[in-house]
Amino acid sequence: MPRILILTAGFGEGHNTAARCIAEALREHSGVDVRITDVYVETIPRFTKILQAAYGLAINKLPFIWSAIFNLLNKPGKLEATLPFAANLREALRRVVEEYQPDVIVSTYPLYAYLIRELKKRGHAASGVPFMTMVTDSTAINSSWYRGGSDTFLVADEETALALRHGGVDPDTLQVLGFPVTPRLSTLIPLDSVIHGAKRILYLPSSRAAHTIAIIRKLQELPEVEITIVTGRLKSLHSALVASGVADGARTHLVGWTDRVPELLCSHHLFIGKAGGAIVQEAIAAQCPILVSHVVPGQEEGNIEMIERHGIGRLAAHYPETIAASVEEIFTADGETWKRWKKNLRTISRPGASRAIAGYILQAAAR
Repeated sequence: MPRILILTAGFGEGHNTAARCIAEALREHSGVDVRITDVYVETIPRFTKILQAAYGLAINKLPFIWSAIFNLLNKPGKLEATLPFAANLREALRRVVEEYQPDVIVSTYPLYAYLIRELKKRGHAASGVPFMTMVTDSTAINSSWYRGGSDTFLVADEETALALRHGGVDPDTLQVLGFPVTPRLSTLIPLDSVIHGAKRILYLPSSRAAHTIAIIRKLQELPEVEITIVTGRLKSLHSALVASGVADGARTHLVGWTDRVPELLCSHHLFIGKAGGAIVQEAIAAQCPILVSHVVPGQEEGNIEMIERHGIGRLAAHYPETIAASVEEIFTADGETWKRWKKNLRTISRPGASRAIAGYILQAAAR
């Protein structure tokens, strides 16, 4: 029975999504034992909650602070200098590895490569276990992803592989297998390239309530448009939208937390939201064109570059009027822009990426 240890961290949804989807694909194979571990949560749960709250504050309300942190981590030696303060995380990881005895270790978060390297230097149980890094960012890759080393780097696309090669990563360690989205996406059917009836928009807000309400009201002014708003775990935002009455109309639907985002992406004509790695890759797999309303400096700038280079969406950040005008233009002239984006999405969509990644991991376990 192969044992696969997947390491993740709850700083941004991409890391956890990648870990969860790889595990889901691995569990489709009978006899595979999979364990997902967040050493931060297991070791310093209270402090982790503080760090996660600070991370959310920085990316959503103080992006200039996150930009500075991102650029700092990109400089060789900066992340490495913090390792003496991560001794408790390293020791917790050592205990997990010694107890579980995995055949393969897969990381979806950069810091684990440095901790594994430290354990190997000390001759601990991680020595000899194949270590793989699933890079959850695209195109604009912070060097902290690869400075710690890895036996294999799993990347979403050729552009990301090129960025790692330019950073000095051995090409033989690179595997371009796509981004791990939920395996069931490969069984879902995206919308046709012809629109029948209303244009259905899926909006995942990440801004303050007043700004979100302003965007929704502008979208509601557009003719023949239906809006589905998913607030997820943003309970205060959800309550504010309910109180405002903005979702009371027949053409507007408000959803809280849901695990049906892949189905929603496949049943809507346009996704509006931030350029997060996980949601952008899910939209690509679902062949749903993308209108970016919010960008986190650093990694998400790479996602914007990728979106615009492939011609599958565009940036229309921040202003409600700008977002609504972009939606209107996308669907004018019989949806010429939207149809072009749909056509381009078909050429790069990889809904079966998680299964390809799982297959590669199991091959390594067998070796």
